[in-house]
Amino acid sequence: MTHYFKFIALTIITLILASCAGKPTYSPEGVSDAEQLYLSEKYAEAAVAFNQQASGTAGSEQTKLLLRSVISYVKAEQLPQALKLFQSIKINQSDIKQKNLARLTRAHIALAERNAEEVLIQLNQSLTLDSPAIFLAEFHQLRAMAFSMQGDRITTAEEYIKQGKYLKRDESILKSHEAIWQSLALLSERALQQMQPAKAPDVLSGWMELVRLSKKYQLNPTLLRASIDNWQRRYTLHPVHLSLIEGLRNRKQEDVTLPKNIALLLPLSGRFANAADAIRDGLLASYYTKKEKENITIRIYDTKGEAETIEEIYQKAVSDGAQFVIGPLDKTSIEKLAEQSELSVPTLALNYISPENSFPRELYQFGLSPEEEALQVAERTWLDGHVNAAVLTPIGPWGDRVHAAFRERWEEIGGRVVEQQSYNSSKNDFSLPIRKLLNIDESTLRYRSLSRTLQTKLKYSTYRRQDIDFIFIAGYPRQARQIRPQLKFFHASQVPVYATSHIYTGNLNPERDRDMDGIRFGDMPWVLSETTSHRGLRNDIEQLISRAGTKHQRLYAMGVDAFNIIAALNTLKSYPYERYQGETGSLSLDEKQRVKRQLSWVYFRSGRPILLEHASQ
Repeated sequence: MTHYFKFIALTIITLILASCAGKPTYSPEGVSDAEQLYLSEKYAEAAVAFNQQASGTAGSEQTKLLLRSVISYVKAEQLPQALKLFQSIKINQSDIKQKNLARLTRAHIALAERNAEEVLIQLNQSLTLDSPAIFLAEFHQLRAMAFSMQGDRITTAEEYIKQGKYLKRDESILKSHEAIWQSLALLSERALQQMQPAKAPDVLSGWMELVRLSKKYQLNPTLLRASIDNWQRRYTLHPVHLSLIEGLRNRKQEDVTLPKNIALLLPLSGRFANAADAIRDGLLASYYTKKEKENITIRIYDTKGEAETIEEIYQKAVSDGAQFVIGPLDKTSIEKLAEQSELSVPTLALNYISPENSFPRELYQFGLSPEEEALQVAERTWLDGHVNAAVLTPIGPWGDRVHAAFRERWEEIGGRVVEQQSYNSSKNDFSLPIRKLLNIDESTLRYRSLSRTLQTKLKYSTYRRQDIDFIFIAGYPRQARQIRPQLKFFHASQVPVYATSHIYTGNLNPERDRDMDGIRFGDMPWVLSETTSHRGLRNDIEQLISRAGTKHQRLYAMGVDAFNIIAALNTLKSYPYERYQGETGSLSLDEKQRVKRQLSWVYFRSGRPILLEHASQ
C-alpha cells in the first residue's frame, strides 16, 4: 500500500523534507533523479527535485515539472506548499497534454482535501492514450480512491483494474490487486453474487467471483482449493497476481479447524451478569449450528467480574484441557492476563485494552467498545470532508471516554474540535448545553449590548456559530430523540449530525425514531436487516432474544462472532487484506491482533435506518 493510499485510509505519516544540493542529473536509464525519488515514494524530496529541475528549463517542459512538483507536495502531505506553487503556474489552455496534467494535479489536491466529487469532476474525461503510463495509472487510482470515499465498492474495483494496465513494477501490481481485493471484500458473499456482471468471464466478474469464493470457503481449504482450480480453468487469462492465488491455494485445514476444547470465561454473576448471559447465549446458539459440534466441548467458568482471581480461573481452564479461551470480559482482568510474557493457549479477550500495552502473542481482542465506534465516527466524518467538529456528550465516565476517544483520533488525523459540551442524560431539556455548543447565548449577549449602546430596540433573531462542519453526539435513543429536534430549533437543521450505534434500539420504531431523521451512525448487520446477508441464525434465536430483552441483542451478535471467528483468526493474521463477514460487522485483524469491525453506515429517514449508499433512492 503506497504512502498516498495510507493517507486516504487515514494513516497519517510525518515526512521530513530532505535537503538537496545541486541540480538533479539523469540516470543511465534516462529517468531523472526527481522521477526516481517519486517512484521510490520519497515525495517531499521529489517535490524539491522537480522544482530544481524546472528552474533549468522553460515553456511547456517547465510547467510540466512544476505540476509534478505540486503533486509530490500533495503526496508528501504538504498541501499549503502545493497550493501556493500551483497558484503560481500559468496553464497553456491550448496545450492538451498540459491541460490534462493540470486536471490530474487538481484531482490530487481535491483528494487531499477529501473532496471526492471534485476529483471525479476533474477526471470525468479520460487522458489521451499517449500520456505517460504513470499519469494514466494515477488517473485511475485517483478515481478509485474517490469512489472508495463514496462507498462505491464495485466502481472502485473497476478503476483499480483499469489502473493495472499501466503498471509495470511487480510490487505496484500487487498493491493494486490487494486494493481491488480490499474493496470487494467489504461486500458480503450474497452481495458479490447478486452484483456480479452477467458478462462473465470478464476481469471484474473474475475478481468478484474469486473474492466470493474466498468468503464462501474461507473455513474449508479443501473446497477452496477445488473452487480455485475451477475458477482458473474458467478465467485462464485473468491478470490476478499469482501470490494472491497461491495464498488461497496454500491454506491448511489445521489453520481453520476449531479446537476440541474451548473455555468460556464470563462474569455470570455480579453487575455484568446480564451482558455475560447474552454473550454466552449467542455463542452457544452459534455452537449448536455447527455440524462438528459433537466433537467440541465448551466449558463455562464464572469469573464473577473479580480480576484478582482471573489468573487462577484461567489456569484452571487450561488444566481442564482448554485449547482455546474466550474471555474474560472486563478490562482489568484482560490487563492482568496481558501482563504475562506468554499465555498457555490462544485467547480471545472480549474487550479492548490500551493499544500502547505490549501483548502476549497468544492474545487476541474483540469487543463492542463505544470508544472503537467513536474512532470510526472520526474516520467516517474525515472521509466525508469535514474538519471542524462540535461534540455533545453525556456527563459521566461513559461520555468522557467516548469524547476522549473521538477527540484523540479526530485531532490525530487533522481535524479540529471547535466546541464541546456535556448534558445531563437524566433530563429531557438539553437546550442549555446546545445553546452553548452553538454559541446562541453569545449571539443574544451581543444583541443586548448593541441595543444598550444605541439605546434603541433592534430587530433581532438569534443565530448560531458558522464554523461547525458537523456535530457528533453520544447518547442513547431517549436523549437523541430530544437532542435532534432541539438542534433544529436552534438553527442547526442543516448541520450534519453523526452518532454511535447507541442511539438506535435495534428495533424498528418509525413513529418514535422519526425525530432523529438525518442522524448518521454506524451499526452492525445483526440489527440492520437491509445489510444482513442471511437471517437464519437471527431467526432461530429471535424468541430467546425477545424473552431476555432486546437491549442486549448486540451482545448476542458478539457471542455469535466470538465463536465463529476462532477458525478464521489464523487466516486473518496471515493475510491482512482478508476479512471475515460477521454479524457484528466486516471483521479484520490489525497488527496488535485486535479484531476491527467495519460497521454499516446508515441514516434515519422517516424513522427508519437507511444505508447511506441508498441515500439518493
